[in-house]
Amino acid sequence: MRKTAASITTATRNAPARANCKWRSDIVSTLFLARYLLPITAPPIEDGALLVDGGRILEVGTRQSMTATASGAAVIDFGDAILLPPLVNAHTHLELTHFPRWRAEAGETIAPGGDFVDWILHVIRVKRGLPLDRFESSVAAGIAASLAAGTGAVGDILSYFPARTAYRHSPLKGRLYLETLGLDPAQGRQLLSRIGTLLDEKRAGQLRLGIAPHSSYSISAEYLAQIIDFARRRKVATTLHLAEAPAEVSFIRDSSGPLADKLYPYVGWQGMAPPPARRSPVAWAEQCGALVPSCLLAHGVQIDADDAARLARAGSTVVCCPRSNARLGVGRLPVELYRAAGVPLALGTDSLASNETLSVWDEIAFARQWLSGKIAPAELLTMATIHGARALGVAADQGELKAGLGCNFQVLKPAELPAFAELEEFLCAPGRTAEVASLFLDAWDVLQKS
Repeated sequence: MRKTAASITTATRNAPARANCKWRSDIVSTLFLARYLLPITAPPIEDGALLVDGGRILEVGTRQSMTATASGAAVIDFGDAILLPPLVNAHTHLELTHFPRWRAEAGETIAPGGDFVDWILHVIRVKRGLPLDRFESSVAAGIAASLAAGTGAVGDILSYFPARTAYRHSPLKGRLYLETLGLDPAQGRQLLSRIGTLLDEKRAGQLRLGIAPHSSYSISAEYLAQIIDFARRRKVATTLHLAEAPAEVSFIRDSSGPLADKLYPYVGWQGMAPPPARRSPVAWAEQCGALVPSCLLAHGVQIDADDAARLARAGSTVVCCPRSNARLGVGRLPVELYRAAGVPLALGTDSLASNETLSVWDEIAFARQWLSGKIAPAELLTMATIHGARALGVAADQGELKAGLGCNFQVLKPAELPAFAELEEFLCAPGRTAEVASLFLDAWDVLQKS
């Protein structure tokens, strides 16, 4: 996308929100105004103002307090709008953005809420028949959909490594985790050697590279321990699907259930199921050394209080994917256990193999309804911003609005603004309409057409 600078102008309160937003606020000192401003880590501000200079936030406050102190700055007034940080999709698989199309082409169907292992086999069948060059365009489509939904950072997992080139010119921040799985530690060493060569690149676009050991049921304990040690030595982050489904619990605890009976024979791993661990998936991961702050854990649905305590002691963050969990029928997130233990929670959409959109706004709205009474709007917004930013290592740049951070924010233009006291509830409400009118990343409105 080509970026162009605009002439210095001042928009009026009632002007279209995107009229003057092709803006080089990395060069021009700019005061952004909106009816409501939500910093996330500070109380909401009515008639809010954001002063940016040199591509960084200088001050956050009210229109009245900052108009005088920001004299000489260009002014962009978004009018009846809501200004807040970009959202963070802390767990996704953008290479599967075109999965609904591929599924239709393959004549594959699977009912929502069906068997978790049947869904895994369904995904394997669809992916196996694909030309590999289709993954890059799928990632590119996922990037575009993420930006359109107000997302500024992602924790993306990639199994087809050449598709990382899709990120070359993307403004998204976060991490791109290179996925690996397997049961043989010797083969694992060869896979890690290949991944290590790719890690020398450090980044794909603006995403730092990491490693994604797939899950407790698709990777041996020995190989997982190798990966965690390798990542520690290379100083890179990891992510792991963990405690997602009841089938995973029975597999780790007893080496039984549909993962052993259906998945392992299907992928040629007959007779290779590990001996019963006689513990929970979280306790198993702890034994493998995977409960470390640098290993981001996805799902975490099937846990108990002891597991939550383990995660808290380890400094782990768990990414919740409520729409995916509901669609696959694996259970509801035990929010109260995590809150009581003090485990930070982030939000993710997972992939379009188990979800309908890549919008974290949609995830927030669903979570508010599905977990009704268990999670407050302010907590959901925190999960979708600063918690995700911290988990992905980008909190020095985005996740909240405060002095010193980069010029990263989104602008919502709802058909009708809520009362100020109802702002957070409005933002999390199912069925609300609020167009993401602008998304500023590194001081550029990336949604503007050049």
